[in-house]
Amino acid sequence: MERIAEPDRTMTDFARLFPELVLVSGSANRKALLETGGCRVHVRVSDADEIKDETDPEGTVLKNAERKISTYLASPKFRPDLPAVSADTLVMFSSRLLGKPADADEAMKFYSMLSGRMHEVLTGTCIYLPEKKRTFSFVDRARVWFRHLERSEMEKYLASGEYAGAAGGYRLQKTGYTLVDRIEGDWTNVVGLPLERLMTYRKSS
Repeated sequence: MERIAEPDRTMTDFARLFPELVLVSGSANRKALLETGGCRVHVRVSDADEIKDETDPEGTVLKNAERKISTYLASPKFRPDLPAVSADTLVMFSSRLLGKPADADEAMKFYSMLSGRMHEVLTGTCIYLPEKKRTFSFVDRARVWFRHLERSEMEKYLASGEYAGAAGGYRLQKTGYTLVDRIEGDWTNVVGLPLERLMTYRKSS
């Protein structure tokens, strides 16, 4: 696929609806996604323990997102005047959950498995809306097809270091797009924050 032009319309539309918000995540990718569109972002990193249940991937990402936002809402740093969003992302391939690779060797195993095949990206998201004084949670899915990758291509991408801290071992918005043939669904979900779904909650308020 081609490189994603930034900012694109989804990002700028989101920033118009959410000019300022709290991101309950330490993810640099999510922060960059929001800021590139024009959002003013306040980062609050949650210390909530994450779970990983191979038998319930949707429940895993949803519960993790909800735990993060709950921890923030109960903290002294809670800003009741600002919307807040948390998220958790996992890659699912052939009924197996792929989280963040532990090292370069595991990342290479991921690329070998995903080469020429389809995987799903699941992102559980929880948003607090001050105008409603409550939270909303959902899971968004996107299907991603990798190109057939030569080992030299995998090694080149591995050398970029982008695999570190990324679910599935790749970062779409950087140079990870070079591994991808096509996406079915919201590309921002693959980055880790489904902006299109999030916008529907404020539009309906």
